[in-house]
Amino acid sequence: MAKKKGREFICGVHAVQAALERGPGRVKRLFIAPGRKGQPGFQARRVAERERILVEECPAGGLDELAGSRQHQGLVAEVHPTPILGLDAFLEGLPPEKPPILLLDGIQDPRNLGAILRTAAALGAGGAVWPKDSAANLSPTVAKAAAGAIEALPLARVTNMARAVSAVKEAGYWAVAADPESDTALGGGTGLPRPAALVLGGEGKGVRRLVRKNCDIGVRIPLSGGIVSSLNVSIAAGILLFEIISRPWAADPDRGARKT
Repeated sequence: MAKKKGREFICGVHAVQAALERGPGRVKRLFIAPGRKGQPGFQARRVAERERILVEECPAGGLDELAGSRQHQGLVAEVHPTPILGLDAFLEGLPPEKPPILLLDGIQDPRNLGAILRTAAALGAGGAVWPKDSAANLSPTVAKAAAGAIEALPLARVTNMARAVSAVKEAGYWAVAADPESDTALGGGTGLPRPAALVLGGEGKGVRRLVRKNCDIGVRIPLSGGIVSSLNVSIAAGILLFEIISRPWAADPDRGARKT
């Protein structure tokens, strides 16, 4: 989200429509390009008017300024601040069935963060946690890439990711780290433990040592060893989340006792 003198904005068709449909009380005002035609513009205006949200036409240059870029697709919404939880509130709010959650250890690229959140929402994850420092902040780029996931997922930020891993384990989750050096590879027949907190590291660096040390297990995605030797973190997130959700877990004694 863009912030200007205490005001916060989101932009792009999917992000704005999601805010209007899922959390209209968060939207203060809708700005739309003059003569904005087509179903997305019509739908956004219709919902805003239904919810008694002020709609203003704004020229492209004005939308560029509000959004902080030209990537607004003719729609910008001024919103109340994105609700970001503390870790305790995040964990207390998770449903009893404990869907998988994501712990993002230093994702720097806002497009990756947005894509991961979009994948998490699409696959039914319970939310995402990432650090306050050394990581991407919520921004219009994140919101656009997330395509509405910010409105759908509980989000939390923490000061210490290693402690966050310990806390989610105490809450009953297995901490599963994406680790390209792990001896455990996907497709081994045992699946991944549930309920799972999937720990993903930042671009190029992976999960930091102290965070990885606190995890129960590490898992790698087996690659062919050809031209492509690694995967983008947002792609890895989708593969690992789908594995957690779709494959039954058979406990493997060779993995050893769970860390405490």
